[in-house]
Amino acid sequence: MRWSHPVLLVLLLAGLAFPVLAAEGNRMGYVSFHEVRIRLLDERARIEVDYTLDPGMSLIILFFGSADLQRKIERSLKFPSAKAEEVGLSHAVFTVDHAAEDYGDRAYWFPAHSFGVTFPLVEVKAPGYSQSFTTARGTTEFGYFGDRP
Repeated sequence: MRWSHPVLLVLLLAGLAFPVLAAEGNRMGYVSFHEVRIRLLDERARIEVDYTLDPGMSLIILFFGSADLQRKIERSLKFPSAKAEEVGLSHAVFTVDHAAEDYGDRAYWFPAHSFGVTFPLVEVKAPGYSQSFTTARGTTEFGYFGDRP
């Protein structure tokens, strides 16, 4: 009998811990993220995100709105000044006005960035630069020249 209490405690703790450990890194709540595409034009960024929702959540979002979904996407992207242009049931578009630093003479610097989730695919494009990352929680820093004359 003495051993039964510690064994039950261990089994209880394991039952609580393993579902958390089994959670996928590309999820935030009811959203599973698939891809993020960052397109830089001068210091601005256009960010497109593809995702799927857990079964039944589409109907709830249609009835109650997408405010919670938008917050989850913003937390996953971790761009504090991101503005939502479009938030749908599987795709969202955001813009960030000062995603890169302007060094003058059409020279820009995009700092390394960390996301709030792991994206299976991250694509970053700027004039003269293109990089893809798989199973990524962030991007690397890089410099580029803008298109403006």
